[in-house]
Amino acid sequence: MIRTEKQGFWELSKIALPYFFLCIVYATLVLLLEEKFGDHIFKLSGQIGSVFGLAVAFFLGFRMNSAYDRWWEARKIFGELTNNARCFSGMIYTYFRSPSNFVDAEEKHRIVIARELIDLICCYINQLKNELHGISQTQMDKETQLLFDQYGVNQSNKLSNEILIALSAKIEAVFAPTARIVKSDLMLHIIQFYDIQGKAERINNTPFLKIYSAFTRVTVVIYVIMIPFIIGDIDIGGEESNLELLAIPLFAIVSTLFLTINKLANLYGDPLDRNKTSVPIDQICQMIIVNCQEVKAKFS
Repeated sequence: MIRTEKQGFWELSKIALPYFFLCIVYATLVLLLEEKFGDHIFKLSGQIGSVFGLAVAFFLGFRMNSAYDRWWEARKIFGELTNNARCFSGMIYTYFRSPSNFVDAEEKHRIVIARELIDLICCYINQLKNELHGISQTQMDKETQLLFDQYGVNQSNKLSNEILIALSAKIEAVFAPTARIVKSDLMLHIIQFYDIQGKAERINNTPFLKIYSAFTRVTVVIYVIMIPFIIGDIDIGGEESNLELLAIPLFAIVSTLFLTINKLANLYGDPLDRNKTSVPIDQICQMIIVNCQEVKAKFS
């Protein structure tokens, strides 16, 4: 994840510099052709460039705003996941310390059950992260496998859903009928996990306006190709001064700006991907797991 402006500048340079050098080569070729076949022979009306440039700027502005909305929604979803997981583990710690909340058969095992439920929620967080990255099944250690077997987690189905079902079933089984409020409170957080998962999967499984993305890319490329023909060379100091070569970096800078903005919109449009501009869900999920394990350690 990009955390400082210096890092942002470095990553931006890695995106923009290839475009810049490519545009330098293209602008040089156009200028050489223009010099060979006659001054301004390729120059088009400036009005064409103004109208076309305004349309391209409008397309890119809409695309960047839409991409950022997706990025911010993804960040809010994982903020909800962080808050819900911390609250759930904290309530497990609070409610499982009171023996009166449990049926007689489970009262003496309540601390063990609490630790196992926190382990399950950590497994859920890790599995949700993997599923969003396209990994449905992951290798697990022996302790996790035993925990899944003990709680009847069906690993042939969608594992994140199965973990939530196991959590719900255990909470329903261990709490006494008199602890309806406690049980309802914990179940409400389970429902919230389902809601958060659905929101994250909606973003992950819905491509971001691919037709519009293709149309915008084609429009930007056409405009970049047209820029040297619209501007022409720069006759500063006459033909003998060679200052007209300043047109080459000017073409390259303008073209690079448009191409880079389009690339950034593509990156922000996939907020759950593994790139420098995406939401850092690996780090967020790891932080959630660490926080839950800290609560679990209070039972020892």
